[in-house]
Amino acid sequence: MSTERKLGSQELQPEEQGVVDYLTAHPEFFDQHPELVSRLRVPHDSGDAVSLVEKQVAVLRQQNRQLERRLVDLVEVARSNDTLIDRMHHLALALVNAGDRQELLAGIDEVLRARFSADEVIICLFSEQHSDAGQLPARVVAPDDPGLSAFRNFLKNARPQLGRLSTEQLAFLFGDQAEGRVGSAALLPLGADARQGMIAIGNRTKDHFTANQGTVFLERMADLIATALARHDDRRHRR
Repeated sequence: MSTERKLGSQELQPEEQGVVDYLTAHPEFFDQHPELVSRLRVPHDSGDAVSLVEKQVAVLRQQNRQLERRLVDLVEVARSNDTLIDRMHHLALALVNAGDRQELLAGIDEVLRARFSADEVIICLFSEQHSDAGQLPARVVAPDDPGLSAFRNFLKNARPQLGRLSTEQLAFLFGDQAEGRVGSAALLPLGADARQGMIAIGNRTKDHFTANQGTVFLERMADLIATALARHDDRRHRR
């Protein structure tokens, strides 16, 4: 009899018998579809013991899953880096093409809003002189302004800070009604020891900026902006 109605001692259902008949007639099936082999579960007569081949297959499957996850992570990192490079490129163009200090600050504000998901941008410059404060797209604040006490740790560390701001910090930077507009923010110190000032980039989403995000890119960005500001300040003082 070419086709058995039983496989071992187990009665086969009609659809199962159809599979058996097809595989019997096409023994090359798994050669043509090797990807299906990894999905098969084949019991062994050794009871609870696991054969060496089965163990090797299990290990290879686990390694394959790990490699797939690593590949996905690498692709995501590459995409993220491309985005960061594009943002830095546009920022660099704004810094280089600015003709004066006012144009420089306006360019920084525009790029941060357009390229860095900024719903609110505040450029806060520290200076004792407020003569041109009304003409600049920035806030000019005295270094001893009492409102800066809310930023004592940030200014002392002079490193980018990401996450949710305190009520005092929000009010100083964005106004009394800021809690409904700014859920999280990135603070960038400008210059050595944050002597030039700081930039606040606000986003409506509470977890858009978080404390566990990296700050290397923000540090490089702050350095570029601080250098451009210092260059325009020197040019203005020489006139």
